[in-house]
Amino acid sequence: MFQSSASFQSSMFGSFAYNPILERHRDHLLMRMQRTIDFSFIMPLVKDCYSILGRKAYDPVCMVKLLILQTLYDLSERDVVESADTNLLFRAFLERSLEDDIPHWTLLGKFRERLGEERFTALFNRIVVMAKERGLLDEKLRIIDSSAVMAHVDVARHLGTADREDDDHPDRLDTRSPDPDARTGHKTAHKKWYGYKVHASIDPSSDIVTAVETTSANVADVDMVIPLVDKERALFPTCERPIRQVTADKAYVGRGVELAKRKILDYTIPRANMRQKLGTWFLSARKPRSLETTAQKSFFKEGIFLQSQFTSEFSFNLKAFFSVR
Repeated sequence: MFQSSASFQSSMFGSFAYNPILERHRDHLLMRMQRTIDFSFIMPLVKDCYSILGRKAYDPVCMVKLLILQTLYDLSERDVVESADTNLLFRAFLERSLEDDIPHWTLLGKFRERLGEERFTALFNRIVVMAKERGLLDEKLRIIDSSAVMAHVDVARHLGTADREDDDHPDRLDTRSPDPDARTGHKTAHKKWYGYKVHASIDPSSDIVTAVETTSANVADVDMVIPLVDKERALFPTCERPIRQVTADKAYVGRGVELAKRKILDYTIPRANMRQKLGTWFLSARKPRSLETTAQKSFFKEGIFLQSQFTSEFSFNLKAFFSVR
């Protein structure tokens, strides 16, 4: 079903040539990932995508690792394959010997289509469960936010028609767009973009992203609070309260009753026109110790910015495994 590959250290001069190099870089992120995380969990989750007939496919573990490298180093599909072919640490991470070829870059897109959203979600969820099993997740607080993702279209042309679209119907299907699922989103009355939103829930104590949802840009932030919360709760059915508190900015006001039914305290910032006042208890609850320093705040913002697809979340969580050690 899958192609076999030689051991990375069995090539040519074997461990005599490669061990000294890998030992010098043992603290590199990729080497620490390779030692710490057992990637064998990938195979059972994707094996049913392949047939036992026909030409043997590349190892799915290798393909997923290529997607991780692409995300971590912000590379195109062409560039990540070229780098994997020439970078010794990349090859070690992929467990490809020097005699083994690297999958052609066009196979990465086909691999994404083969797995689909369902299996990428399963891979992402497995990393979250692993983080929980290793004691990296804190049940106390979740921070929810969204980030804008631009659609790969002629943005100027579509934003130029945004006003007319809003006058007709903001949710109508734009058949002229090469990306018909994208919509126009508004950050302010005069600042808009055409594309999507990625909504993420994050544990501030470890920077692990615990749940993620991608929607069109016109979906209101507040509508995604409960789906994100329920998504994480479904991962831990035996845990009575996997989430105890939720905080977010003013765009998420309005889900306090639904959260209370789930025994979750709502620390969302109230709007200026609301009667509720911010007491010291509220401010202290919203400011966990892990976000007090400027460096950690910027790291959190960087984490939210990376949320563009499930592989981004997957890779970001793998990286976060080592930031809390």
